[in-house]
Amino acid sequence: MSASSAPERSGPAEGIRILYAGAAIVACLIGIYFIRDVVAPVFLAMTLVVTARPLVLWLNQHRVPKILSALIGMLVVFLVLLAILFAVTVAMIQFIQAMPAYADRFNQLWAQASERLIAWGVSQETISEWLRTFDYSRLLGYVTGVMSGVGFWATFLGSLFLFVAFVSVDLTDTTQQRVKLAAVRPNLAAALLDFSWRVRKYWIVNTIFGLAVAVINMGILAFLQIPLVLTWGILAFVTAYIPNVGFIIGMVPPALMALLARDFQTMVVMVALYVVVNFIASMVIQPKVTGDAVGLNITTTFISLVFWSIIIGPMGAILAVPMTLFCKAILFDADPQTRWLSVFMGGSLDLVGAAETVPPLQAPTVREDPLVEPEPEPDPEPAPVPAPTPDPDPEQRPEKQPG
Repeated sequence: MSASSAPERSGPAEGIRILYAGAAIVACLIGIYFIRDVVAPVFLAMTLVVTARPLVLWLNQHRVPKILSALIGMLVVFLVLLAILFAVTVAMIQFIQAMPAYADRFNQLWAQASERLIAWGVSQETISEWLRTFDYSRLLGYVTGVMSGVGFWATFLGSLFLFVAFVSVDLTDTTQQRVKLAAVRPNLAAALLDFSWRVRKYWIVNTIFGLAVAVINMGILAFLQIPLVLTWGILAFVTAYIPNVGFIIGMVPPALMALLARDFQTMVVMVALYVVVNFIASMVIQPKVTGDAVGLNITTTFISLVFWSIIIGPMGAILAVPMTLFCKAILFDADPQTRWLSVFMGGSLDLVGAAETVPPLQAPTVREDPLVEPEPEPDPEPAPVPAPTPDPDPEQRPEKQPG
């Protein structure tokens, strides 16, 4: 065996390791799917307590006892959740009470649409099949059944309030934990700190812009004299937490109400104003305010919306961005060797914390892989042999002097 032979492989190949990591991730996601009713309220409680953390720290700096400041932060989270819950309850009650009054108008519009379809060549049998499938009473029963699922929402909200209380008590004083984690795993500590800052700014900015857009939308609906203004305003506020498609979800019900209560032209005007307001708020003003706070591009945000909605259900639409930020912090930002993957999600190669530096414009150092056999170097060309120097002519040699 030659001395230049490659060393033996001590572990699986790179491709096999990637397959192992993928299988582990899939197994974790399957586990999350089966316990999604627990994961959603726990994670939401954690992010809400982290969002209220600056208030707790401010109270601590003003010599308020730590346990008392933690209880105040917990009460603030409770008050916000109760206010949203009360508003959503009022909106549901108004919706359920008002919708049966528009059944006749819906049937009239459906009859007009059927006549138009017959004029365009659609058969009566096809229209009748559509009518049996899309019946107003069935639609109303389905919507009210989903919105009045008291058992599910009571369990979810009860779990959420309990987890908020538990997390608030656990985060009363985290000084020692942060110091120990920073000493052992500085990159992970920096990534978690970055995640807490990003998720806090995400919730606060979305809440402020959701309230502003909801108030403007309510003004539009009141100007156009569309019923249930408060209900649709609350819907616009809640759907503001759903990225990319939230304003569409919040626009469809009031658009249908405009068609039922007013006319087609009013619906078109309402949709146009909704689109203009939400486009300016979400695409022009909000990015300038938040800057690179979230660190996710539009494609990643939309994929995370679909992905987490499948994994943890309806709450995945609201928790899509926070959960993606958490996975990004744990899997990518916590390790300098994988931090470059954040670029494809909309992040940057800037420092996450005071850990190892990865300059964004500097190529990484090329390291030799011991598992790859180097190419053999070509044999050096033999050096030319110098020609022997001829001896001088014996006749020309100097004679030795006698001693």
